[in-house]
Amino acid sequence: MEYLDRPLIKFSDNPADWWTIRNAVTGVQIFGGIGSGKSSGSGKTLAYSFLKNGFGGVVLTGKVDETETWLQYAAAVGRLDDVEIFGAPRKSRTNDPYAHLRNKSYKFNPLAYLANQQEAGSTDNIVSLFMAIIRVGDRIGGLGEGSSGDPFWDRALKRALKSAVDLLQLARQVAEFIGDDVKKFSLTVPNISKVIRETPLPGKKIANDNFTIECLALAKEAPLMLNDKSLDNIYQVVEDYFIYDFPRMPEKTRGSVLETFYAFANPFRSGPLADYFSTDLSEQILPEQTFETSDRKGKIIILDFPVKEFLEVGIYAQAIYKKLWQQAVERRAVTTDTSPVFLWVDEAQFFLSEDDMMFQTTARSSRACTVMISQNISNYYATIGGAHPKERVNSLLGNLSTKIFHANNDYVTNEWAANTIGRTFQSQMNVSIGESKSASLSQALNYQIEPQAFTLLRNGGTLNQNRVEGIVTVSGKRWSNGSNHIQTFFFQDSTALNL
Repeated sequence: MEYLDRPLIKFSDNPADWWTIRNAVTGVQIFGGIGSGKSSGSGKTLAYSFLKNGFGGVVLTGKVDETETWLQYAAAVGRLDDVEIFGAPRKSRTNDPYAHLRNKSYKFNPLAYLANQQEAGSTDNIVSLFMAIIRVGDRIGGLGEGSSGDPFWDRALKRALKSAVDLLQLARQVAEFIGDDVKKFSLTVPNISKVIRETPLPGKKIANDNFTIECLALAKEAPLMLNDKSLDNIYQVVEDYFIYDFPRMPEKTRGSVLETFYAFANPFRSGPLADYFSTDLSEQILPEQTFETSDRKGKIIILDFPVKEFLEVGIYAQAIYKKLWQQAVERRAVTTDTSPVFLWVDEAQFFLSEDDMMFQTTARSSRACTVMISQNISNYYATIGGAHPKERVNSLLGNLSTKIFHANNDYVTNEWAANTIGRTFQSQMNVSIGESKSASLSQALNYQIEPQAFTLLRNGGTLNQNRVEGIVTVSGKRWSNGSNHIQTFFFQDSTALNL
């Protein structure tokens, strides 16, 4: 049997009803209303299947109990040694079996991580990360992604960021060459902010310890000291920007660029983002740790910054890591024996991004299993915002080939689910009773599953023998019933999972 055709979940003994690795790497979307059993039913089943088959991956947390849930999953299948928790250390309760995992103060400076990645560490990629984070901030603020309007401001901000990043990179290389304090010029959000903030302006007194001037003085020596003439062009562009272009911008333009940047940078100057995302780089939680190697399974990295506790900072933190993990997955070399990795996103409406759409278009070839879980599609329309939200959400969902629907009262989701499963010609009897009785048989194009049916799916618990009812459809798959969907049960009891 080909590796990709190995079953992860068996809904029956018939191979036509097996859900395989090939299906997993094309992505999963689970919808179900509050209390529908989506997380404890199909979600739990998928999570166990990934862990039992040795997959590494990243778990994003929306709810405060998500970390505890995944620790229990990992312990149940013997994968606890593969778990790393990235988040603020927690006070352990008495006899906590996971205490040794909770009290690690890992750090992840995204800029330092990118700078260490050869081609991925280019200035353009670093600036791209900044702009992605700013879009997340716009979405949190209710503006929606891609809603900023005039592209002039985006271009102006990108130019400021690119110049500051190049300046710090040059200064750091020279400082390292001459044995100076490299950390002083490290690529961090506070240092980038300092470079931009201390740019000399006409008529303003320049302090003796001006950081931007100090960086420029070091950077100027880079081409000669490092014996690399190509750096001269980079330095000239940087010098022109900070000595001539930026100081001479109209005050309103400069002020707008600064305000946009500071709005982005401030969360990284204090609080959790400053503590965990602005300084060091812990090897234990690098995205590549989730990849299987010849001597170990891939790590399961839990991002313990639950949105319900950390609010917008939790979204920022996890969105940054998610983007860099997706890029790392796309860079890795894949062979016929490469083990898949997974991205687990419960309460996915908090983390939805246009980057997810691009990632899903190539996730199959990278063997990345994305699982997104949310109450309803209306959550996605509301949170992604911007222009044409429905089209953008539908584009993402079209690239998540497996859809699992649980009990739901959101009519928009139920109609979308019914349309996704589709219509077929169905026979119907027409009876006329009058002076004479008549009957005829005709065919009409009707839903295979009516929208109303999704409101009546069983939602687990003792009243339903801990069984969660769901309707599963997979793009291109014909089930043993001859249809494009199957109505089945997922078991909340770990000993009864369909694995």
